[in-house]
Amino acid sequence: MTKGPLIYDKEKSELVSKSAKLAYPIRDGIPIMLEDEARPLRDDELEL
Repeated sequence: MTKGPLIYDKEKSELVSKSAKLAYPIRDGIPIMLEDEARPLRDDELEL
């Protein structure tokens, strides 16, 4: 969406976009970069 940098969260198996405030899941090693599949980030997750 924003074309900004993504942060890999190995523990949750997600790619995090702080600028979009979304976390995209990684399933079977494949990132699912669909807005409908992403979960919104909580405020405390944006501060990390």
